[in-house]
Order: sequence, then C-alpha cells, then structure tokens
Amino acid sequence: MLVLLTLTAAFNFVDRQILGVLLEPIGQEFDMPDSMLGLLSGIAFAAFYAVLGIPIAALADRFNRRNIIVVCITIFSAMTALCGAAASFMQLFLARIGVGVGEAGTMPASQSILSDLYPVAERPSAMGLLASGGNIGLMLGLLIGGWVNEWYGWRVAFLVASVPGVLLATAIFFTVREPVRTTTPSKSPWLRETWDGIALVGRIVSVRRFVMGGTLYGLSAYGIHTWMPVYYIRYHDMSTGEAGTAISIIVGVLGGIGAVAGGMLCARLSRRDLRWNGWVPALAILISVPLLIAMLLTNNTWLALGLFVIPGILSSVYAGPTWSIVQELVPPDRRAMAASVYLLIYNLIGLGLGPLAVGIISDLYIPWLGEESLRWAMCTVLLVSFAGVAYYFQAARSVEKDLPIRP
Repeated sequence: MLVLLTLTAAFNFVDRQILGVLLEPIGQEFDMPDSMLGLLSGIAFAAFYAVLGIPIAALADRFNRRNIIVVCITIFSAMTALCGAAASFMQLFLARIGVGVGEAGTMPASQSILSDLYPVAERPSAMGLLASGGNIGLMLGLLIGGWVNEWYGWRVAFLVASVPGVLLATAIFFTVREPVRTTTPSKSPWLRETWDGIALVGRIVSVRRFVMGGTLYGLSAYGIHTWMPVYYIRYHDMSTGEAGTAISIIVGVLGGIGAVAGGMLCARLSRRDLRWNGWVPALAILISVPLLIAMLLTNNTWLALGLFVIPGILSSVYAGPTWSIVQELVPPDRRAMAASVYLLIYNLIGLGLGPLAVGIISDLYIPWLGEESLRWAMCTVLLVSFAGVAYYFQAARSVEKDLPIRP
C-alpha cells in the first residue's frame, strides 16, 4: 500500500510539475510575460487543488479512500492530456484548473490510510517515503517534459505524461482493499465536520506553527523549483532536455533519497525528543538557503549545478516530519481533514503564490535589472524561507505540550 500511494504521489507530481520545464516554449508560443506564466503555473492549479481538498477530505474521513484515490487519479490524468490540446492561454488555464481538481483528493486520503497502517514511531519514515513520491514525480515530469518537448513539442509531452496515471488507477482499483480504520467514521454533517476540522487545526498551537512553517517554506520552494528550468535555460543556455535532466537528478533522485533519509532520521531522533520534528526541517532550510542564493547569482554553469546539490537533497526533508506530527496531534477521525486543511493553506500560499510572486517580481525588476530580473526575483522570494524556519523552531517548543490534546 505504501509503494502504491508513493507512486500515486509521484504521478500526481508528474502532471503538476511538468509545466515548469515547458514554461519557456509555452510562453514563446502564446507570447506571455513572466507574470502570466507565474499565474498559469501557480494559482490556476493551486486554488482549486487546495479548496476542493477540504470537501474531498471530508469524504475520505467517512467513505472508501481507495475509490476516492482512483477517481482523482483518473481525473487529473485526463485533464493533463487536455493541456496538450489547448489552442489558447485560456484553454490551457482551464485545463490546469482541471488538473488541480483531480489532484485535490489523493494526498489527504493517502495520509489518512498510512496513519491507520503505521504507528506513530514508524510514521515519519512512512510519510518520508510518501513525500519522496513528489521528488520521483518531479524527476519524471522534468525528464518527460524536457526531452519530449525537444523531440515532438510541448503538446505531446502533456499527452505522454497523462498515460501512467491511468494505468496506476487501474492497478489500485483491482489490487487494493480499503484498510481497516482505527476509529469509526463520523456521521455528523460534513459541512459541520469541515468547519470543526478547520477550527481544530487553528486551535492546536503546534499544528498551527507546523502548518505555517511548511507553508512559508513551500512558498519559496515552489517559487524556486517552478522557475528553475527557466533559470537554467535563460542564464546557462541549456535546452529543455538538458535543464530537465539536470534538475531531475538533483531534486528528483537526490531529493527523493533525502526525503526518505530525513524521515528515517527524524523518526529515530523523535523517539527520544519530539522537538526534532521541528528542528530537522528548520536546520535543512537554514543549510539550503545560502547555497541557493549563491547558485542563483553565479554565471558559471557547473558551479550553479554543484551549489544546487545539497539544497536538492534537503528540499523535501521537511515533509515527512511535518505531515507525521500533524497527523499525531489531531484525533484519528480528523486526520484526513487535518491533512487537507494543511494542504489548503500550503497550496494556496505556497504553490499558488510562490510561482506567481516570482513572475510578478521579475516583471517589476525589468526596468532596473533587465534580463537579470528573474534571478533576483527568485532570490527575493527565497528569503521567505527564514520566516518558515522561525515557525518550525516555535513548533518544536510547544509540540510536547500539545501532543496529549484531543479536543
């Protein structure tokens, strides 16, 4: 089950992140400025992905989670294929909304299932592996998008990326059974349950701090990673295939290893002290940010790639500990809802505003910085990570006190 859910997360990210390596050719075909590309890669997807996650999570807390995952995979795969058929910016914008609608339900249901299958001591490792699915998907999306675009164009790249999800949905439907829940599903009206879930996340201090830590880091991380292929294409004269390959190895392969290793390390450390669930993400971010700034400012291609290695490894270390401790801090029958509330905030602010902020700031910097505007816009958004670090350290201070709370 863990492997299949990790693959679900991977194909989720393939369809989500393939746009990053295709932004430059899409922008050239539709003649769009960076701000419009940021809108397409950010809020077009994130708004519906985040908002619809709430009602789908309410369904996941009471109905068959396997079936919800299967339906969602099928939807986002079909809408990815439609992205390749778009004849205008508006059609592509609407298709990306459809991808967000389909992807909204997979992660809350997946986290809920794993929380039933794994005890708290083993959960950071399981969640770390689930988080590595994002790195695997990023790797595949960049490789598929980069090279298929060079060979056949960006439209065919979307079509190729849509196929694996359909196969995975079929495999899950015919081979997986819904796991036994550790608690009886709630029978209260789902709107009231939704509001109670949102209020619960806001009421527990540590949950609130972990959510804000992950969200503020996510804003800078999505802003940087979405535009990273464009950065290497513009400033280091790489093709889409070369940029996609380089980033897929660093963030996809090495980042996936880092996500799993970080989850395992945090699981071991948190057995002695739960505060490591906050300290591990904070330290990973603090190490990464200076290296990323140096990478963005250098004109030496090999140095830029070398400086990206350690931040790439550490890019998803925060996810396993954050997801795991949030699931433990809330009652078992609110786990899918808690995950969805976190993803609502994370994706609206992080995924929605991160790429958009880079695009808008890049356009604003053009009168002063000219062609250098994008790299400085990425540096500017990267500074938001330090606010995330502060929240993680605060969360570490309160987590042990909040753990027994079961409102």
